[in-house]
Formats: sequence, C-alpha cells, structure tokens
Amino acid sequence: MINPKKALARVMGAVAMTLAVVAMPTAAAAQSVEQDSIERKNIENGKVTLSTERGYIFMQGPARMNAAFIKTPNAQDIAEYEAEWEEELAEAIDKYPRRLERWKKRKAAGRNPGERPIEPTPESFSIGEIERRMMVHIGPQYVYDKGKDASGEKFFQYLHEVEPGEYTYYGPIFYDGTTAFGVCSCMGSVRFEVKAGEITSIGDFMLGGWADDKAQRLSTPFFEPSPDRLQGPINFTVPANLNSLPSVDAEFHAAGKMNNFFRIGIGRIPPMEGVLRYERDTVIDVRAEIAAAEEARLKAEAISGAEARLAEAQAKFNEANEAAKVAEAALTEEATPEMQAAAQEAIEAATNAEIEMITAEEELAELTGTAPPSDEDAMAESEEDLIAEAAAEFTDQAEGAEESAADAQ
Repeated sequence: MINPKKALARVMGAVAMTLAVVAMPTAAAAQSVEQDSIERKNIENGKVTLSTERGYIFMQGPARMNAAFIKTPNAQDIAEYEAEWEEELAEAIDKYPRRLERWKKRKAAGRNPGERPIEPTPESFSIGEIERRMMVHIGPQYVYDKGKDASGEKFFQYLHEVEPGEYTYYGPIFYDGTTAFGVCSCMGSVRFEVKAGEITSIGDFMLGGWADDKAQRLSTPFFEPSPDRLQGPINFTVPANLNSLPSVDAEFHAAGKMNNFFRIGIGRIPPMEGVLRYERDTVIDVRAEIAAAEEARLKAEAISGAEARLAEAQAKFNEANEAAKVAEAALTEEATPEMQAAAQEAIEAATNAEIEMITAEEELAELTGTAPPSDEDAMAESEEDLIAEAAAEFTDQAEGAEESAADAQ
C-alpha cells in the first residue's frame, strides 16, 4: 500500500529534511492581508459563514501540509504601504539627532559605540518589502476536514479565507511570525486569481503530480525518486459539503522570479504543460506564447483577407474606370438621353469602386501598421511629376538649342 505521508514528503523535496536543515530566524512583518483558516465544524455549528465579499483558497493532500502565497499588492495596498513608509521615515528623522548624540557620548567615554547611526533619507530608509506584508500562510494546523476516503487513504483538506486578488505560490513554507522553514519557489512559480464569493481550488497541486521524476529533480532540492510518488493531473475536486459558494478550478499562469525574503532554500515548481516552462533559469510564460501565436495567426489571416479584398476592389475599380472613360468619350452633342444616363451611371460606378478600393487600402494599412497614400501625398507626387516633366522638357530644349548653334557654326 502506498504510504501517502512518505510520498508527499518525497514529492515536496523531502520537506522534513528541509525543515531540519533550513530554518532561518526572520524579523516579523506586519500582516496586511486579512486571512483566516476555516474549519468544517465551525461552519456546521454556525460559528462561521462563508462571505460573498471574501475569497477562499482550497487545497488538499494525503498528509498535513503548509503553503505560502503572496498577494499581488493592489492600489490600496500600495497606498497604505507608502503612507506607513512616510510616517516611519518622519519618525526616524526625528529620532536621528538623539541616536547620533548617544553614539558620540559612548564613543567619547571609551565604550564600544557600535556602528555610527546612518542618517535616514528617502533614498536609504526602508520598512521592508511590501511583498512580505502580502504573505498568506496555509497549514499545517487548522484543517478544514480530515479523515479517510472510500479507499481507506487518509486525506487532509484546507480552506483559507483571503482578500480577493491575485496570489502567487511562494512554496511549501511554514512561518510562525519569527522563523521560516521550507523551500521557496523563488526561481519560478505560478499565480492565480481568487475572486470574491468563490472558492478557488488548487486541489492537490502541492503534490506536484503533474511532473515526472526528471522535472522534479531539476526543480526541487532533496528530491528522491520513489515508486510511491503520486503522479497524475491535479485533482481540483472540492468536497460536496462546500456548496454555499460556487467553486472554480484555479487558472494557473506563469510567475517570474521572486526575492528570497526568508533566506531559506531556493527552488522552483516543475514545468507545467500549457502554463510555464524554462529555458535554463528563465521562466517562460507558455500561456502568453500561445496567446501571441494565436494573435499572430489571426492577424495573418486578417491581412490575407484584406489583401484579397483590396485586389478585388482594385480590379473592380480599373474595370469601372475604363468603362467610365469610354462612356465619357461617347458624350458628344449628338448623345441621346439614354447615352447620357448610361455615362452618368458608369461614372457613379467608378466613383463607388474607388471608394471601396480606398476603404480596402485603409483596412490593410491599419492591419499592417502602414499609412495608406493620403490626398496630400498624391498631390505632392503630382507636383513632383510635373516638376520632373518640366525639367526634362527644359533639358531637351537646351540640348536642341546647343545642337542648332553648333550646326550654324
């Protein structure tokens, strides 16, 4: 029988080993993202009600797990961060003279004063990265539900309430406010949208079952191949008892590199078909590639269609224009009313054909990014032609005069 805890530990890059050897104390950061772990028992006893104004992340696996996500700061988050930065900068500037004076006194007294205080300026002052304040941590405690499935295998489910927005998976990281354990997916990850009033399921994404052993080995530190490793597509299934809000599968998109805020182990998630791949250490957004290729295909089809319509319009105009010239030539004093009407009809047809041709030219120009010939351009070309013709005629006359003078001599 598969040992799910063993399989999960291995697929996550032997996280147990990582927790033992990679743990860095880190300064606590103010948590700006409102979040809460939801337990099934609290929903059933009425203590908790899922809100249509909040978003929810659901994940599951065969063992307890923990995951960190970073919410992409929105305009309000950035404004709050900047306001706090300005407030703390002003306070640091106010305290600096006293700090410097204390340092000078200790130095004058022969005591070790430490490093000289640095004068705070807008260029040098920092309150830490905004991303640290956007962290969301799920697990390993406070499961939504746990038990055994129909096959007798254990399951652990997590439901986390978060602010609506975009979230990037940061890695299987445990953070207690002072110390971080785990491996960050700093070299390549995925992001997804969490909408208000929806349960966004990442399912058993944490197992990495979509990737083979080679991809896991290239992505995850401490990975050990094992026949017990659970492999297959991500299972996004949400339990039937979570039916008070609609549930959706997370739509993953490639996320670029991130800073290692906790100074822990570094890795990346394995390539994900249709979502992301790597060229050495460069993250490639496959969805963007597919979208760009489709856009290029549609544009090429549109240009081809526009070229065909222009060719048809030009042929139609040429034919109508010739017919109009013939009709105009036939308009003499002896022309009957029928002939005059026919000539007028031919002229109107030529005018309409010219309009269609100009429209087709403009359509093609818009698609290709080139400007169609304007009336001013046409007038300029006509003037240039007239000047060139006059110059040629003048040259011919001058040469003829020279030849006449030579003959006379």
